[in-house]
Amino acid sequence: MLHTLFRNVVGVRTLRPARRMLCLAGAVSAFLLWTDTAPTAGAAMLDHATTNYLTHCGGCHGIEGVSARTFVPILRDHVGTFACSTEGRAYIGRVPGVSMSLIRDDQDLADVMNFVLFRMGGASTPAATKPFTAAEIHTLRAQPIASTDLLALRAEVLARAAAQCPR
Repeated sequence: MLHTLFRNVVGVRTLRPARRMLCLAGAVSAFLLWTDTAPTAGAAMLDHATTNYLTHCGGCHGIEGVSARTFVPILRDHVGTFACSTEGRAYIGRVPGVSMSLIRDDQDLADVMNFVLFRMGGASTPAATKPFTAAEIHTLRAQPIASTDLLALRAEVLARAAAQCPR
């Protein structure tokens, strides 16, 4: 439901700015309810990782981790499969959106990656998965993926990671 709302918000470029803001406010409100981060009274407070995800990742991956049908992968209930292998885990820390993120602080980026892996990944993330650390993110982002065919590389890494997932 929210991914449809978000697609509608993204596609409202022809609406007047005030109406766009209302649509965006509605989408964020729905996201807060979905993530159960909306307080019962007073102003909504998002944790730093959620805010960073929405600001830096949600525009392409969707506020629920469900992107439009493009080359941008869906995170919701899928991204955790990469954690089934060392190669897959390294891959998600080296993709361009992570390795070249405008989130320059390694701990802040590790927090976003943990938000993505554990909250967006849902049941696809193996139970024994360890959280990303700032040191791990620092090392991974220093070696960005240089492939000219990111989609093919993603498919190969994902297939190998999925083969190692606990059944």
